[in-house]
Amino acid sequence: MKFAKPLAKLAVSLLLIAVVVRAFDVRGVGDHLLAVNPVTLALVVVLSLAMAPVHTLRWLIVVRASGNRLAFRQALQMIFIGYFFSQALPSAVGGDALRMWCAYRAGLPAADAVNTVLLDRIIALVGLLLLAAVGLPWAFDLITNATARTAIAMVVAVGLAGYFAGVTFSRATRFLTHWRAGRALARLAALARRITFSPRQLLPLLAISIFGFAVACFIVYAIARSMGLPLSFTQSLLLVPPVLLVSIIPVSIAGWGVREGAMVVALGFVNVPSSAAFAVSVLFGLTIALTSLPGALFWLSGGYSAKNIEEAAELAGSDDPRPSSPP
Repeated sequence: MKFAKPLAKLAVSLLLIAVVVRAFDVRGVGDHLLAVNPVTLALVVVLSLAMAPVHTLRWLIVVRASGNRLAFRQALQMIFIGYFFSQALPSAVGGDALRMWCAYRAGLPAADAVNTVLLDRIIALVGLLLLAAVGLPWAFDLITNATARTAIAMVVAVGLAGYFAGVTFSRATRFLTHWRAGRALARLAALARRITFSPRQLLPLLAISIFGFAVACFIVYAIARSMGLPLSFTQSLLLVPPVLLVSIIPVSIAGWGVREGAMVVALGFVNVPSSAAFAVSVLFGLTIALTSLPGALFWLSGGYSAKNIEEAAELAGSDDPRPSSPP
């Protein structure tokens, strides 16, 4: 039973990849991969690595808004650890849980460790939704399928509405404070409200988030251009955000399978062959995986063990956890 969920996610990833391979003509994927210039590969890896300090800055803004402090270098290591375990663990105990645990061990109160990581993730999602929303009028010029248009518009609208509904949640939490989950939601909503109604905090957070996803779109563009594909940066900026939104759905390992299917469909609207779009998505995923490897070094150099992963799971799911002392 312990391994049921990880095995299910692995099965979903493999099944989705098999469906994409069967439904689309992806013959020649290897030729597209071999066509990529090594200089381009180095560029996209460097760009992806360079985003870690940017993501660290975003998280630290949230941490400071919660009334806490973390050293930049320390937080950067935690970001990389989160990257690594988001890729390496095929379970619900992902990178976010490990980052929460590391922040807790660094001195943040348990509730703040959990809430700052959750809100950092939520704000990143809001940035992605805003990027997709701004591009919708032009994206619809490219996306000819009415069902796809409706689905994207609904996801963007519901996502943004959900965030602002969650922010106002802090005004109506008195009757929920008798339950542990209600108290946790109230604290998270209060922190989100504090940041949302502080332009000096919210605007930099959204700018960092939008910039980060724009860089991801550029990475897809650079990979596609290196393969000689007819994809402009503007087209990537319009089509890749919906792909990233779909790949966030936690049904597979690190988005594998979901992302490939979405990328094949999205790039197909600008006449990119299925095999080429599949290759672009695979290389994009491998870039992300390669970028996460420093997190393994930070984890090992910190003297952590497999037991700490279980403690991280308890922290992510508990209202007032008490992990043991660090090694």
